[in-house]
Amino acid sequence: MADNYLHNAFTEFHATGTEGIVDKCSSLGDVMNNLGIRLKDETLKQIDTIKDTSGNLRQSVKFNTKIFGESFATELYLADYYDFINQGVRGAESTEKAPDSDYSYKDPANNKTMPPYSALKKWSEQRGLNVFAVRRSIWSKGIKKKGYFDKVVEDVKNGEIHSLLIQDLKSAGKLGILNEIKKIIK
Repeated sequence: MADNYLHNAFTEFHATGTEGIVDKCSSLGDVMNNLGIRLKDETLKQIDTIKDTSGNLRQSVKFNTKIFGESFATELYLADYYDFINQGVRGAESTEKAPDSDYSYKDPANNKTMPPYSALKKWSEQRGLNVFAVRRSIWSKGIKKKGYFDKVVEDVKNGEIHSLLIQDLKSAGKLGILNEIKKIIK
């Protein structure tokens, strides 16, 4: 079997990189760490532009970089309801707020289709509103699409995160290979 020394060094994951952005990536682990940090930061930035949130969505944002043999994966974690806010939810009586959403409210007799009381109680009380009226209004009118996560995805595909990912990949390739060649030549 061929010696995988150079390959192993190139893909080595530096756990210390999870503290912050690695300026000069020397491994794919560094690249994935940087991607995770940038995804998290951009997601938080976009969430901060949303008015009238309880703060729970923001607190739920986390990332983790995992190694699977020779493969790396960066996972972004958000609260289960993140996409309801992103896409919006069509109301049972009006689809105006989120006409293209995959989500909708239906029969008010079925409490499972109404927004959860527990999720709205604190938010409503902080604003001096009746939680049952807020719940009924959301069910009827829906939740307006915010598109905050769509903006993050677009940034990964075509924006600054994409450009920085390409730059990090180039750096990891060059530096990883050069550093290991220097070790071999010593």
